[in-house]
Amino acid sequence: MITCRLMVVVCLLVGFVCPGKVEALSCALPLPTSWQRSPDADHVSVEKERLDTEARATLELLEHTPIIIRGRVASARLLSDLRRTNSPTSLIVLDRVEMLKGRLFTAPTDRKAFIIKEYWCDGTCEGREDTLRWPLGETLVVGAYRNDLAEPEEVVDFDSKQIIYRGRIDAVLGPCTSGPLTPKALELLNAPEEIARLKREYLRRNPN
Repeated sequence: MITCRLMVVVCLLVGFVCPGKVEALSCALPLPTSWQRSPDADHVSVEKERLDTEARATLELLEHTPIIIRGRVASARLLSDLRRTNSPTSLIVLDRVEMLKGRLFTAPTDRKAFIIKEYWCDGTCEGREDTLRWPLGETLVVGAYRNDLAEPEEVVDFDSKQIIYRGRIDAVLGPCTSGPLTPKALELLNAPEEIARLKREYLRRNPN
């Protein structure tokens, strides 16, 4: 499995929303509170600063997302039995793929991307099929990571330790930091001036 189970919990996701209570998933992600306004920047309202720090955290996440692709959801199917795991896995196939950042594990010529997506459920995933579905036929912009599986053409179920998929895997989506991008993230992708402003006006807060 791509992610680690720890006894620390932090949830801030791009396109996947964590349940209110999570028991053993660690997501060490940038938070809006990690940023503060530069003393050299002009004064802004409290609301404006709140929105800006949220955007700055989103920008930090984008910059550390190695793969960003646009594609149409051609198929999506669960590989796991939801009755037996709280860490299910899906296979998502995108077609009409455009690479916006990075490169895939393979170098496909068919403009498709075969993506393994992991999820996390609080306690049980049974009955949650609807929350794990991807919209067939819809074009999405997705942040992903390169395939770093021990066996690059195999997926092993975290709980049963059984092989649940053999085949092409171009990229992976963990339960925390990857998936369909938020509207704000999409705005930032094509806004170099806004990116420059956020970097200029907001500095990382000293943890001490």
